[in-house]
Amino acid sequence: MTTTDEQALARSDRYLREFVEALRLCPYARSCRESGRLQRRVLRSRDDALPAIQQIETLPEQAVEVALLIFPDEPASGEQSARDFVSFCAGLRERMFAAHAGDAPFYCVAFHPELPRDLLDAHRAVQFIRRSPDPTLQLVRASVLQAVRGDNGGGSRYLDTAKLSLEEAMALVSPLSLADRISETNFATLQREGPDRLEALLASFRRIDERMPS
Repeated sequence: MTTTDEQALARSDRYLREFVEALRLCPYARSCRESGRLQRRVLRSRDDALPAIQQIETLPEQAVEVALLIFPDEPASGEQSARDFVSFCAGLRERMFAAHAGDAPFYCVAFHPELPRDLLDAHRAVQFIRRSPDPTLQLVRASVLQAVRGDNGGGSRYLDTAKLSLEEAMALVSPLSLADRISETNFATLQREGPDRLEALLASFRRIDERMPS
């Protein structure tokens, strides 16, 4: 059964509301979602990714801080499909930085339903949190990451979590690592809620709502 754009967006909504917001993986997820600074697009081919990214890069900074490019037709079964999508994302990221002489306006991160359930420590568990219902590329504006980083030019950095949106908190992988304070809190939440239950919850988001038009 082909997933419609509406179904793909509905699954994304469930992931954001029933997983990230419900578990308070970021306490400001709701305000970020409702702020209008998040854009989502459903794409049917990898060939559509770079043109979509280039178009998003032309938008005013105040119009979009985060964009989600959702690929419902992308392979989403098995660990190899996740590795392939992560590699695809890495290739796009290189092209984005090359096109802007190393100063790309957005940073690209891969989300995928088959990312590993590696809960050895807080930082490795971030992959599990990124198990979106459909393979997804997340674009986070570089200036947002710099603002989150703050003015401290070296050494340990303190992140004011009150300034983090959902996407900002989940995207700090490079050039910034996910803040220890956030990752440790989220790791404790995963352990408290039960990895098996959460894995089943995340898998349930993949099911197409038969009430929606196909």
